[in-house]
Amino acid sequence: MSQPSHPIYHLRNSNLDPELALRLEPFIRAHRPHSDIPTKEELGERLPLQSPCGMEQLTKDCGIDYKEWKAKCKRKE
Repeated sequence: MSQPSHPIYHLRNSNLDPELALRLEPFIRAHRPHSDIPTKEELGERLPLQSPCGMEQLTKDCGIDYKEWKAKCKRKE
């Protein structure tokens, strides 16, 4: 885990006026420590470029010709 990168991070555990703490909260949260960037090996396989829930895949699963269905939808407009 990386070290805090901004001095405002140290305000996170201090006793501030409640109103001031609420106003500073987004800035303190933005500068919280983040985990290191994962390597390519840690990320694993790439995500598919085409969604398995896309209309083209859904029509294929239902046994409908996608190009024919798309042309039919355009005629309705």
